[in-house]
Amino acid sequence: MGVAGIACILLTLILTGGWRWYFQDLEKRRLIQDRSKMHEARLRDLEKLGLDAGAELGVRSQESMAPKAGGTTSVFPEPSEFKSLPLQDTLPEYQEAVETLDRYWKALTVEERVPHVYAPERVKPLMEDFYDRQKETDPDHHELRQKSRFMLDGREEILYFNFASKRATGFVEVAMRRGQNGRFLVDWESLTGFTSPGFAELKKLKPTTPTQVRAFVRLVDHYTHEFTDSTRYLCVKMTASNGADTLYGYAERHSELGKWLEEILENTRKGNSLSGHTLMVNFPENAQSDECVLIQRVIAARWLILDP
Repeated sequence: MGVAGIACILLTLILTGGWRWYFQDLEKRRLIQDRSKMHEARLRDLEKLGLDAGAELGVRSQESMAPKAGGTTSVFPEPSEFKSLPLQDTLPEYQEAVETLDRYWKALTVEERVPHVYAPERVKPLMEDFYDRQKETDPDHHELRQKSRFMLDGREEILYFNFASKRATGFVEVAMRRGQNGRFLVDWESLTGFTSPGFAELKKLKPTTPTQVRAFVRLVDHYTHEFTDSTRYLCVKMTASNGADTLYGYAERHSELGKWLEEILENTRKGNSLSGHTLMVNFPENAQSDECVLIQRVIAARWLILDP
């Protein structure tokens, strides 16, 4: 075989190997991009429970963007800490949890629902208020989109389910917590976004003392009545869990709370992004409207509230 023939063979091998490496590299990049997109979607789905990028690494969520809280009297919450746990969906306790949730969905009355909820003795009167007095209903739910297991703040295990829904966010989330008997039970308050008095009643009562509300929140430009000065105030649109009732909350823009809200909710300015928060609000003295309230404190950047 002449020199030219050997050179031709070598060139063929080099080109073949090079193209093989090139296509393998493209495939790896595609897989990485696909996984990244899936991860981002998963993080968005965990919005209401306050579980975000730290879940995979067991680090503090929102730590890079949130100012440090000042302890139990702070006007905003400390960043949550959580750790991803194996789902173990073949274990009997997981199967029992799924059956409990299924029985909850099928229940039609408070009495039928109570055995399947976390802290039933405390929650039963809240359920009666929600269903019988406020005439509210559970959110609709359709196909299961996500299931996960987490340790929240190093002290409570959470079994999480995400279902497609007509809710404002496009999904409904269920957190299940271990009850006194060790079984996983539905955290009813975070599921329903329980608030009492409800938004409609708050507008009538106009309480001037701080009242706890759960709401989907987003930053908006709505400056009116006592709060026309956009250089002084930050405005947060608060939508009730039913997706119909709204309030507008205001905080001093340059206060610690205002700065925190602006950073945490910056991504809600565009599109239809919403974030579930639990807040303390009150109407100003001699309120000029039934829609504008002062935000005094954010209890949690989620609807799930752990026991003290």
